[in-house]
Amino acid sequence: MPNGLTLLVKEDHRLPFVEFRAVFKGGVLAENTANNGTTMLLAKMLIKGTTTRSAEKIATEIESVGGSIDSYGGNNSFGINAEVLSEDFATGLDLLADVILNPIFPADELEREKEVQIAGIRSRKDELLKSASLAMRRALFGETGYGLDSLGSEESAGKVSVAALKEFHQRLTVPNNCVLAIFGDVKVADVNAAVEKAFGRWLMADGKSGNPISQLPTPIAQLPIRVEETRDKKQAVLVIGFPGTTIASDDKYALDLLQECCSDLGSRLFLRIREQLGLAYYVGAQNFVGIAPGYFAFYTGTEPTKIAQVESELLKEAELLRTEGLSADELRRAKAKIIGGKKIARLPSSSFRFCSRPPLKITISERNSACCAAATRR
Repeated sequence: MPNGLTLLVKEDHRLPFVEFRAVFKGGVLAENTANNGTTMLLAKMLIKGTTTRSAEKIATEIESVGGSIDSYGGNNSFGINAEVLSEDFATGLDLLADVILNPIFPADELEREKEVQIAGIRSRKDELLKSASLAMRRALFGETGYGLDSLGSEESAGKVSVAALKEFHQRLTVPNNCVLAIFGDVKVADVNAAVEKAFGRWLMADGKSGNPISQLPTPIAQLPIRVEETRDKKQAVLVIGFPGTTIASDDKYALDLLQECCSDLGSRLFLRIREQLGLAYYVGAQNFVGIAPGYFAFYTGTEPTKIAQVESELLKEAELLRTEGLSADELRRAKAKIIGGKKIARLPSSSFRFCSRPPLKITISERNSACCAAATRR
Protein backbone atom coordinates (compact mmCIF):
# COMPACT_ATOMS: atom_id res chain seq x y z
CA MET A 1 0.00 0.00 0.00
CA PRO A 2 1.21 3.63 -0.45
CA ASN A 3 2.53 3.85 3.12
CA GLY A 4 4.57 0.65 2.85
CA LEU A 5 2.12 -1.79 4.47
CA THR A 6 1.99 -5.16 2.73
CA LEU A 7 -1.53 -6.64 2.70
CA LEU A 8 -1.97 -10.29 1.72
CA VAL A 9 -5.49 -11.60 1.11
CA LYS A 10 -6.53 -15.10 0.10
CA GLU A 11 -10.07 -16.28 -0.42
CA ASP A 12 -10.86 -19.79 0.80
CA HIS A 13 -14.58 -20.44 1.22
CA ARG A 14 -14.39 -24.11 2.22
CA LEU A 15 -14.84 -23.31 5.93
CA PRO A 16 -16.45 -20.26 7.61
CA PHE A 17 -13.27 -19.00 9.29
CA VAL A 18 -11.01 -15.99 8.91
CA GLU A 19 -7.37 -15.92 10.00
CA PHE A 20 -5.50 -12.68 10.71
CA ARG A 21 -1.71 -12.45 10.96
CA ALA A 22 0.00 -9.11 11.57
CA VAL A 23 3.77 -9.57 11.51
CA PHE A 24 6.53 -7.04 12.19
CA LYS A 25 10.28 -7.37 11.78
CA GLY A 26 11.98 -7.22 15.17
CA GLY A 27 12.93 -9.84 17.75
CA VAL A 28 16.55 -10.18 18.78
CA LEU A 29 17.61 -8.51 15.51
CA ALA A 30 16.27 -5.21 16.88
CA GLU A 31 17.83 -5.60 20.33
CA ASN A 32 21.16 -5.42 22.13
CA THR A 33 22.42 -6.82 25.42
CA ALA A 34 20.93 -3.90 27.40
CA ASN A 35 17.37 -4.19 26.09
CA ASN A 36 17.33 -7.90 25.19
CA GLY A 37 13.87 -9.38 25.78
CA THR A 38 12.00 -6.12 25.13
CA THR A 39 10.38 -7.30 21.89
CA MET A 40 8.93 -10.37 23.59
CA LEU A 41 7.45 -8.21 26.34
CA LEU A 42 6.15 -5.73 23.76
CA ALA A 43 4.31 -8.52 21.98
CA LYS A 44 2.75 -9.82 25.19
CA MET A 45 1.72 -6.33 26.30
CA LEU A 46 -0.04 -5.46 23.03
CA ILE A 47 -3.08 -7.45 24.20
CA LYS A 48 -2.99 -6.24 27.82
CA GLY A 49 -5.02 -3.10 27.27
CA THR A 50 -5.70 -0.25 24.84
CA THR A 51 -7.08 3.27 25.15
CA THR A 52 -10.61 1.86 24.87
CA ARG A 53 -10.34 -1.73 26.10
CA SER A 54 -8.85 -3.40 29.16
CA ALA A 55 -7.14 -6.78 28.90
CA GLU A 56 -10.28 -8.35 30.35
CA LYS A 57 -12.49 -6.62 27.79
CA ILE A 58 -10.26 -7.74 24.92
CA ALA A 59 -10.46 -11.34 26.13
CA THR A 60 -14.22 -11.19 26.76
CA GLU A 61 -14.99 -9.62 23.39
CA ILE A 62 -13.03 -12.14 21.34
CA GLU A 63 -14.28 -15.12 23.38
CA SER A 64 -17.89 -13.97 23.08
CA VAL A 65 -17.73 -14.71 19.34
CA GLY A 66 -15.84 -17.97 19.80
CA GLY A 67 -12.62 -16.49 18.44
CA SER A 68 -9.08 -16.16 19.69
CA ILE A 69 -6.31 -13.57 19.76
CA ASP A 70 -2.72 -13.97 20.86
CA SER A 71 0.71 -12.49 20.32
CA TYR A 72 4.25 -13.78 19.94
CA GLY A 73 7.85 -12.61 19.79
CA GLY A 74 10.89 -14.41 18.45
CA ASN A 75 14.23 -14.12 16.74
CA ASN A 76 13.21 -12.24 13.60
CA SER A 77 9.74 -10.86 14.27
CA PHE A 78 6.80 -10.31 16.57
CA GLY A 79 3.11 -10.10 15.85
CA ILE A 80 -0.55 -10.65 16.56
CA ASN A 81 -2.66 -13.66 15.51
CA ALA A 82 -6.45 -13.73 15.54
CA GLU A 83 -9.15 -16.12 14.37
CA VAL A 84 -12.91 -15.61 14.09
CA LEU A 85 -15.88 -16.97 12.22
CA SER A 86 -16.40 -15.19 8.92
CA GLU A 87 -19.60 -13.59 10.22
CA ASP A 88 -17.51 -11.91 12.93
CA PHE A 89 -14.90 -10.54 10.54
CA ALA A 90 -15.55 -6.93 11.54
CA THR A 91 -15.09 -7.72 15.25
CA GLY A 92 -11.84 -9.55 14.63
CA LEU A 93 -10.37 -6.80 12.46
CA ASP A 94 -11.42 -4.07 14.87
CA LEU A 95 -9.74 -5.82 17.80
CA LEU A 96 -6.61 -6.47 15.74
CA ALA A 97 -6.32 -2.83 14.73
CA ASP A 98 -6.97 -1.60 18.28
CA VAL A 99 -4.23 -3.68 19.93
CA ILE A 100 -1.73 -2.74 17.22
CA LEU A 101 -2.45 0.99 17.15
CA ASN A 102 -3.59 1.88 20.67
CA PRO A 103 -1.79 -0.16 23.38
CA ILE A 104 -1.27 1.57 26.73
CA PHE A 105 1.13 -0.89 28.41
CA PRO A 106 -0.33 -0.90 31.97
CA ALA A 107 2.50 -0.90 34.54
CA ASP A 108 0.94 -3.60 36.74
CA GLU A 109 0.47 -5.92 33.75
CA LEU A 110 4.07 -5.30 32.68
CA GLU A 111 5.39 -6.33 36.09
CA ARG A 112 3.44 -9.58 35.94
CA GLU A 113 4.70 -10.35 32.43
CA LYS A 114 8.27 -9.60 33.47
CA GLU A 115 7.97 -12.08 36.33
CA VAL A 116 6.68 -14.74 33.94
CA GLN A 117 9.45 -14.06 31.43
CA ILE A 118 12.19 -14.13 34.06
CA ALA A 119 10.81 -17.42 35.39
CA GLY A 120 11.06 -18.79 31.85
CA ILE A 121 14.69 -17.67 31.62
CA ARG A 122 15.52 -19.40 34.89
CA SER A 123 13.76 -22.61 33.91
CA ARG A 124 15.86 -22.86 30.74
CA LYS A 125 18.94 -23.47 32.85
CA ASP A 126 17.52 -26.92 33.61
CA GLU A 127 16.95 -27.67 29.91
CA LEU A 128 20.34 -28.92 28.76
CA LEU A 129 19.62 -28.94 25.03
CA LYS A 130 18.21 -25.42 25.12
CA SER A 131 21.14 -24.21 27.24
CA ALA A 132 23.68 -25.81 24.90
CA SER A 133 21.99 -24.32 21.83
CA LEU A 134 22.00 -20.84 23.35
CA ALA A 135 25.66 -21.21 24.31
CA MET A 136 26.48 -22.23 20.73
CA ARG A 137 24.62 -19.21 19.39
CA ARG A 138 26.44 -16.82 21.71
CA ALA A 139 29.78 -18.27 20.63
CA LEU A 140 28.89 -18.18 16.93
CA PHE A 141 27.30 -14.72 16.76
CA GLY A 142 28.64 -12.94 19.83
CA GLU A 143 26.40 -10.74 21.98
CA THR A 144 24.29 -9.46 19.10
CA GLY A 145 21.49 -10.72 16.86
CA TYR A 146 21.05 -14.47 17.02
CA GLY A 147 23.61 -14.61 19.82
CA LEU A 148 20.87 -13.23 22.09
CA ASP A 149 18.00 -15.15 23.70
CA SER A 150 14.54 -13.95 22.62
CA LEU A 151 13.52 -13.97 26.32
CA GLY A 152 16.52 -11.82 27.23
CA SER A 153 18.56 -12.19 30.39
CA GLU A 154 17.21 -11.86 33.93
CA GLU A 155 18.92 -8.47 34.17
CA SER A 156 17.82 -7.04 30.81
CA ALA A 157 14.22 -8.29 31.03
CA GLY A 158 13.93 -7.05 34.59
CA LYS A 159 14.88 -3.51 33.53
CA VAL A 160 12.26 -3.14 30.76
CA SER A 161 10.02 -0.15 31.49
CA VAL A 162 6.77 1.21 30.11
CA ALA A 163 8.78 3.97 28.44
CA ALA A 164 10.99 1.38 26.73
CA LEU A 165 7.94 -0.46 25.39
CA LYS A 166 6.49 2.76 24.04
CA GLU A 167 9.78 3.55 22.28
CA PHE A 168 9.95 0.07 20.73
CA HIS A 169 6.29 0.30 19.70
CA GLN A 170 6.81 3.67 18.04
CA ARG A 171 9.89 2.44 16.18
CA LEU A 172 8.78 -1.07 15.18
CA THR A 173 5.00 -0.94 14.87
CA VAL A 174 4.92 1.12 11.68
CA PRO A 175 3.19 0.34 8.36
CA ASN A 176 6.31 -0.22 6.27
CA ASN A 177 7.52 -2.76 8.84
CA CYS A 178 4.29 -4.78 8.74
CA VAL A 179 2.81 -7.60 6.71
CA LEU A 180 -0.92 -8.06 7.35
CA ALA A 181 -2.29 -11.37 6.07
CA ILE A 182 -6.01 -12.12 6.01
CA PHE A 183 -6.96 -15.57 4.75
CA GLY A 184 -10.25 -17.45 4.72
CA ASP A 185 -13.92 -16.99 3.99
CA VAL A 186 -13.62 -13.41 2.74
CA LYS A 187 -13.82 -11.36 -0.45
CA VAL A 188 -10.74 -9.43 -1.52
CA ALA A 189 -12.54 -6.17 -2.33
CA ASP A 190 -14.36 -6.19 1.00
CA VAL A 191 -11.13 -6.85 2.91
CA ASN A 192 -9.32 -3.96 1.22
CA ALA A 193 -12.10 -1.53 2.13
CA ALA A 194 -12.35 -2.84 5.71
CA VAL A 195 -8.59 -2.57 6.31
CA GLU A 196 -8.55 1.01 5.03
CA LYS A 197 -11.36 1.87 7.45
CA ALA A 198 -10.03 -0.02 10.50
CA PHE A 199 -6.48 1.29 10.30
CA GLY A 200 -7.42 4.80 9.23
CA ARG A 201 -4.66 7.30 9.95
CA TRP A 202 -2.01 4.57 10.20
CA LEU A 203 -2.46 3.97 6.49
CA MET A 204 -1.89 7.68 5.84
CA ALA A 205 1.68 7.55 7.20
CA ASP A 206 4.31 8.62 4.70
CA GLY A 207 5.95 5.21 4.57
CA LYS A 208 9.41 6.74 4.95
CA SER A 209 10.27 5.31 8.35
CA GLY A 210 13.72 3.77 8.49
CA ASN A 211 14.39 0.06 8.70
CA PRO A 212 14.08 -0.86 12.41
CA ILE A 213 16.78 -3.49 11.90
CA SER A 214 19.76 -1.38 10.98
CA GLN A 215 22.48 -4.03 10.99
CA LEU A 216 22.10 -7.75 10.39
CA PRO A 217 24.33 -10.01 12.50
CA THR A 218 26.94 -12.28 10.96
CA PRO A 219 28.90 -15.17 12.48
CA ILE A 220 32.08 -14.01 14.17
CA ALA A 221 35.35 -14.50 12.37
CA GLN A 222 37.50 -15.92 15.16
CA LEU A 223 36.91 -19.62 14.56
CA PRO A 224 37.55 -22.22 15.94
CA ILE A 225 35.72 -21.59 19.23
CA ARG A 226 34.98 -23.95 22.08
CA VAL A 227 32.68 -23.13 25.00
CA GLU A 228 32.11 -25.24 28.11
CA GLU A 229 29.43 -25.06 30.78
CA THR A 230 28.55 -27.42 33.62
CA ARG A 231 25.31 -28.46 35.25
CA ASP A 232 24.51 -30.77 38.14
CA LYS A 233 23.10 -33.37 35.75
CA LYS A 234 24.02 -36.94 34.89
CA GLN A 235 23.89 -36.18 31.18
CA ALA A 236 25.97 -34.32 28.60
CA VAL A 237 24.61 -32.43 25.59
CA LEU A 238 26.73 -31.66 22.55
CA VAL A 239 25.78 -29.15 19.86
CA ILE A 240 27.98 -28.66 16.79
CA GLY A 241 26.99 -25.54 14.89
CA PHE A 242 27.98 -24.26 11.43
CA PRO A 243 27.26 -20.80 9.98
CA GLY A 244 24.10 -21.14 7.90
CA THR A 245 21.96 -19.23 5.45
CA THR A 246 18.89 -17.00 5.22
CA ILE A 247 15.24 -17.75 4.66
CA ALA A 248 15.51 -16.16 1.19
CA SER A 249 18.45 -18.28 0.04
CA ASP A 250 18.02 -21.24 -2.31
CA ASP A 251 20.46 -23.13 -0.06
CA LYS A 252 17.70 -23.20 2.58
CA TYR A 253 15.92 -26.03 0.76
CA ALA A 254 19.00 -28.25 0.61
CA LEU A 255 19.63 -27.67 4.31
CA ASP A 256 15.97 -28.44 5.10
CA LEU A 257 16.44 -31.81 3.40
CA LEU A 258 19.66 -32.43 5.34
CA GLN A 259 17.86 -31.60 8.58
CA GLU A 260 15.04 -34.00 7.75
CA CYS A 261 17.47 -36.79 6.87
CA CYS A 262 19.37 -36.37 10.14
CA SER A 263 16.47 -36.06 12.56
CA ASP A 264 14.08 -39.01 12.41
CA LEU A 265 14.27 -42.55 13.78
CA GLY A 266 15.54 -43.86 10.45
CA SER A 267 18.22 -41.23 9.97
CA ARG A 268 21.89 -42.02 9.48
CA LEU A 269 22.72 -40.26 12.75
CA PHE A 270 20.15 -42.24 14.74
CA LEU A 271 21.11 -45.57 13.22
CA ARG A 272 24.86 -45.07 13.55
CA ILE A 273 25.29 -43.18 16.83
CA ARG A 274 22.33 -44.45 18.85
CA GLU A 275 21.44 -47.86 17.45
CA GLN A 276 24.80 -49.27 16.29
CA LEU A 277 27.17 -47.63 18.79
CA GLY A 278 24.73 -47.03 21.66
CA LEU A 279 26.31 -43.65 22.36
CA ALA A 280 23.32 -41.31 22.58
CA TYR A 281 19.90 -40.91 24.15
CA TYR A 282 18.82 -38.76 21.21
CA VAL A 283 20.44 -37.25 18.14
CA GLY A 284 19.32 -34.91 15.36
CA ALA A 285 19.91 -31.73 13.37
CA GLN A 286 18.45 -28.24 13.10
CA ASN A 287 18.43 -25.78 10.20
CA PHE A 288 17.89 -22.32 11.69
CA VAL A 289 17.23 -19.66 9.05
CA GLY A 290 16.18 -16.05 9.41
CA ILE A 291 16.36 -12.61 7.87
CA ALA A 292 20.10 -12.80 8.54
CA PRO A 293 22.22 -15.93 7.99
CA GLY A 294 21.51 -18.44 10.74
CA TYR A 295 23.14 -21.78 11.48
CA PHE A 296 22.96 -25.51 10.84
CA ALA A 297 23.56 -27.68 13.89
CA PHE A 298 23.91 -31.30 14.93
CA TYR A 299 22.88 -32.13 18.50
CA THR A 300 22.91 -35.14 20.78
CA GLY A 301 22.38 -36.13 24.40
CA THR A 302 24.71 -38.73 25.88
CA GLU A 303 26.62 -39.80 28.99
CA PRO A 304 29.42 -37.43 30.08
CA THR A 305 32.02 -40.20 29.70
CA LYS A 306 31.06 -40.73 26.05
CA ILE A 307 31.06 -37.11 24.91
CA ALA A 308 34.44 -37.25 23.13
CA GLN A 309 33.48 -40.34 21.14
CA VAL A 310 30.09 -38.90 20.23
CA GLU A 311 31.76 -35.69 19.03
CA SER A 312 34.14 -37.66 16.85
CA GLU A 313 31.30 -39.67 15.29
CA LEU A 314 29.18 -36.59 14.62
CA LEU A 315 32.08 -34.85 12.87
CA LYS A 316 32.68 -37.96 10.75
CA GLU A 317 29.03 -37.94 9.68
CA ALA A 318 29.20 -34.21 8.93
CA GLU A 319 32.26 -34.80 6.74
CA LEU A 320 30.48 -37.63 4.88
CA LEU A 321 27.52 -35.34 4.22
CA ARG A 322 29.89 -32.63 2.97
CA THR A 323 31.82 -34.90 0.62
CA GLU A 324 29.22 -37.47 -0.48
CA GLY A 325 25.85 -35.84 0.15
CA LEU A 326 22.67 -37.82 0.68
CA SER A 327 21.93 -41.14 -0.94
CA ALA A 328 19.15 -41.33 -3.52
CA ASP A 329 16.93 -43.12 -1.01
CA GLU A 330 17.59 -40.56 1.74
CA LEU A 331 16.82 -37.70 -0.62
CA ARG A 332 13.60 -39.31 -1.84
CA ARG A 333 12.40 -40.01 1.70
CA ALA A 334 13.24 -36.51 2.93
CA LYS A 335 11.47 -34.84 0.01
CA ALA A 336 8.37 -36.97 0.56
CA LYS A 337 8.21 -36.10 4.28
CA ILE A 338 8.67 -32.36 3.78
CA ILE A 339 6.18 -32.14 0.90
CA GLY A 340 3.69 -34.29 2.80
CA GLY A 341 3.98 -32.06 5.85
CA LYS A 342 3.29 -28.96 3.75
CA LYS A 343 0.22 -30.55 2.21
CA ILE A 344 -1.16 -31.49 5.63
CA ALA A 345 -0.58 -27.94 6.90
CA ARG A 346 -2.65 -26.58 4.01
CA LEU A 347 -5.70 -28.70 4.71
CA PRO A 348 -8.79 -26.54 5.36
CA SER A 349 -9.15 -27.93 8.88
CA SER A 350 -5.72 -26.52 9.77
CA SER A 351 -5.00 -22.99 10.89
CA PHE A 352 -3.11 -20.96 8.30
CA ARG A 353 0.55 -20.72 9.17
CA PHE A 354 3.55 -19.01 7.66
CA CYS A 355 5.03 -20.99 8.20
CA SER A 356 30.58 -26.36 3.57
CA ARG A 357 31.31 -24.01 6.50
CA PRO A 358 33.33 -23.96 9.77
CA PRO A 359 31.66 -25.82 12.65
CA LEU A 360 31.06 -24.67 16.20
CA LYS A 361 30.57 -27.22 18.98
CA ILE A 362 28.88 -26.84 22.35
CA THR A 363 28.61 -29.39 25.14
CA ILE A 364 26.81 -29.10 28.46
CA SER A 365 27.42 -31.90 30.92
CA GLU A 366 27.22 -32.87 34.55
CA ARG A 367 29.19 -30.99 37.22
CA ASN A 368 32.97 -31.31 36.91
CA SER A 369 32.68 -32.80 33.43
CA ALA A 370 33.71 -31.10 30.20
CA CYS A 371 31.01 -29.04 28.51
CA CYS A 372 32.29 -27.47 25.34
CA ALA A 373 31.75 -25.57 22.12
CA ALA A 374 34.30 -25.42 19.36
CA ALA A 375 34.62 -24.31 15.79
CA THR A 376 37.27 -25.27 13.26
CA ARG A 377 37.95 -23.20 10.16
CA ARG A 378 39.09 -25.12 7.07
